[in-house]
Amino acid sequence: MTCRRCGTCCEKGGPSLHHADFSLVADGLIPARCLFTIRQGERVRDNVRDRLIPLNHEIVKIKGRDGKWTCCFYDRDRRGCGIYAHRPLECRVLDCRDTRQIEAIYEIDRLTRKELLEPAPAVWELVTAHEQRCSYALLGRLIGLGCTDGRYREESAIFEMLRYDAHLRELVVGNGGMDASMLDFIFGRPLSTTIHMFGVRLVRGDGDYRLVESTATAGTRPSFST
Repeated sequence: MTCRRCGTCCEKGGPSLHHADFSLVADGLIPARCLFTIRQGERVRDNVRDRLIPLNHEIVKIKGRDGKWTCCFYDRDRRGCGIYAHRPLECRVLDCRDTRQIEAIYEIDRLTRKELLEPAPAVWELVTAHEQRCSYALLGRLIGLGCTDGRYREESAIFEMLRYDAHLRELVVGNGGMDASMLDFIFGRPLSTTIHMFGVRLVRGDGDYRLVESTATAGTRPSFST
C-alpha cells in the first residue's frame, strides 16, 4: 500500500537522526540549523513505548516549527516533504500501518553532536564545558535536595547553572557570531525552558526571578517526543 499523504506522522514531530543520515547533514542537505538536541537526562515521551522517560543518551532531531512539533520540512499545502529525496532513515522506513520496521531501528546507531561537530573542535569544547556545568543529572540532584521555608536549599547553585547556560548562548552569538538558530542543536534547549520537567517553575517577581515548586511534574506532557 502506498502512503495516503495524510501528514499525521510529520505533524507528530521530526525524525531522530541515525548514522545512516550523517551525510545528509555533512553535505548540507539537512542544515544543522534545522536540528535540535534532546540531551541526556531530559524527560520526553517515548512514542514507541508511549510513556515518559529520562533519556540515557542524547538524540538529535529535526526541529518543529511555529512552536509546535510539526516537522519543519513538512509542507501542509502540498501535504508533502520538502526534502523527500533526502529524507532521513526513520522517514524512509516508517509505515504507520505496520510499525515493526521503525521499531527495529528505533534505538540503533543514533547520531550524536560529537560526530556531527568533529570538523569544529572548538565548538565541541564549548559543548563539553556546557555538559559539565549544566547536565540534567546535576540539575536534578540540586532540585532533589528540596526546599526549606519555600526556597530551594541549593537555589544559588541552580541559578548559577541557569545563568551560565544563558550567558554561554549569548556569548557565542554576540561575540562568536554563531547563528542563533544553531543554539538548540549545539547546547540543547535552554534550561530556563526545560526546568519545568523537574517540577519547578521560573517566575519573575519584584524585578527578579525566583524558583517556585510546581505541581506539574512527570505527568505533564513534555515539549518533544523521541
